Amino acid sequence: MSTFDVPSSQQEPDRIGELCDVIAKQRRRHVLYSLRDADEATVAVERLVQSLVERTGDETARVEQRLHHVSLPKLVAAGVIEHDRRSGCVRYRPTRLLEQLLEQVSALEERD
Repeated sequence: MSTFDVPSSQQEPDRIGELCDVIAKQRRRHVLYSLRDADEATVAVERLVQSLVERTGDETARVEQRLHHVSLPKLVAAGVIEHDRRSGCVRYRPTRLLEQLLEQVSALEERD
């Protein structure tokens, strides 16, 4: 059954759950915040790695490995980014729902 066969009232809760799963990890949220706040349409993976290293204090190699093998594939699978491996660039693909969720989570994180 394709998503076109499912009534939209059933699609939305599924999408909310999927996006909540995607933003559950702080590392993925930070990637999305960085992409959302970037001045350019695309961001180099190296820039995302450096941003994560500065934020977490983790080793560059470890951050790069997790980003390439875990975070980016999960974000691509959810349809919230595009990752061009040849150019090493990432493009943010925001939706209204994703933006709303990120806004709420960001506000909660700022309180802490």
